[in-house]
Parts: sequence; structure tokens; C-alpha cells
Amino acid sequence: MFNHRGVRTAVVLAISWVVLTGVERWVEENPWQSAFLRGLVWAGVVTGAWWWSDWTQIRPSRARPDEAAVSEERVRR
Repeated sequence: MFNHRGVRTAVVLAISWVVLTGVERWVEENPWQSAFLRGLVWAGVVTGAWWWSDWTQIRPSRARPDEAAVSEERVRR
């Protein structure tokens, strides 16, 4: 389920919105309406930064099956 970037981004947005709304409500002592909106703004910032870091990270290249067999054979010798 979490192999897709869109799903991971949506999960990060939802969790950060809940957490940051709670922070705005109880720590900053804002009314609920203001806390929801401010929490959404901060969740957007967090999600954007997370998405950017996920998008720009270098993924390891996958070896083709025939190359993997050749490299295993070289190790055995």
C-alpha cells in the first residue's frame, strides 16, 4: 500500500493535519475553527517538504536478472 508516492503523501498530510491541529488548539490555545485552518496550512508545509525529499532521493538501481546471475557466478569462483 505504501509503495505509491501519492498514498504516502496523503497519509503524511492527514497525520500531520491532525497533530498540528492539536498543537494549534491546545498549545497555542486557538479556537477550533482557527486551529483547523492553521493546522491545515502547517500540514501543507510539512507534506510539501516531505514530498520534495521523497521525490529527490536517489533510488538504488535494480540489476537485471541476467546480470545478477553473472555477478553471483563470479562471487562463487
